[in-house]
Amino acid sequence: MNIRDIAKLSGVSAATVSRVINNPSSVNQKTRERILAVMEEYHYTPNIFARSLNDKRTNTVGILCSEIYDINHSKIISILEHQLRANGYDSLLCSTGEQIPYNKKFLNLLAQKQVASIMIIGSHYSDTKDFALIYDIARHIPIIVLNGYIDVPGVYNIICDEKKIMRELVMELFQQGCRHLYYLEDNDTYSAYQKRSGFWEGVQACGIKHLCKCISIPIDSDELFHAKKQIELHLSKKQAIDAILSADDILAVGALQALTQAGIQIPVIGFNNSDYAICCTPYLTSVDNRMDFISRSAVDTLLHVLNGEDALEQITVSAKLVERDTYKRPFPASFTIDV
Repeated sequence: MNIRDIAKLSGVSAATVSRVINNPSSVNQKTRERILAVMEEYHYTPNIFARSLNDKRTNTVGILCSEIYDINHSKIISILEHQLRANGYDSLLCSTGEQIPYNKKFLNLLAQKQVASIMIIGSHYSDTKDFALIYDIARHIPIIVLNGYIDVPGVYNIICDEKKIMRELVMELFQQGCRHLYYLEDNDTYSAYQKRSGFWEGVQACGIKHLCKCISIPIDSDELFHAKKQIELHLSKKQAIDAILSADDILAVGALQALTQAGIQIPVIGFNNSDYAICCTPYLTSVDNRMDFISRSAVDTLLHVLNGEDALEQITVSAKLVERDTYKRPFPASFTIDV
């Protein structure tokens, strides 16, 4: 039995069960007695070590991310730190320096620092080796995941529906006459998987999968340069390209440079709506995955949990397209070009 099982049998959230374990007075007597009865029936024993840590909790929140230099991560960190400070919390930032924004070393470090909560920016798609540790920590320290997903009790996931908008963009491009779609990606995170899945679902639904390509750019490379070179390579082979979508703005900018030098104007759509989108010519259309809203929602969720209130274990927000020069409705008659 785990805390989620107890919550389901008791008809309450995992957060409420956690409060009964760690701060019984914050839950009304009737609900507390019902939960305790279920715990007794199934011989559920709370982690004593976790309770002792909870009693010594500080007003510091740990923030985990893979790379600080990433322009998208730095923006999120800035918003989180500002919001936490405004609510009386300090922050302790840890950069893992790898694709997975969490690992045993840093999770243990933050737990030993007795932080009030841990916020994780993103999550890896396939890796589960650290989930056992996350499970143990989440029993007494709430974990908030921003635009990632970790299916563990006590973890609150706030994500953007990136799969949906990628699928919709593919289908809209198809309706406008585009058939040869290229997709550029550079990662293997949960977010990257959602975007890739949306792309392939879209081209599959349109019946053009055999005409489309997915190009992977090494994450630890000069991504703009390599994205540009990849598109130049395909253009040199006289391969048809009707539109380019990408998992990140910097990849789209590289593709845009190659197209501009070749005198080709086709739809190019980036992702994350970062400063890269307005530091190029022409200005880049990009998907806004609402990370500012997600960041603020993460802090709101944290405050609810720390105040002993129920909070949603998953919040999903919709992305929106920010139209600029490289994609505007309706297309000009000559917008789609076969090379």
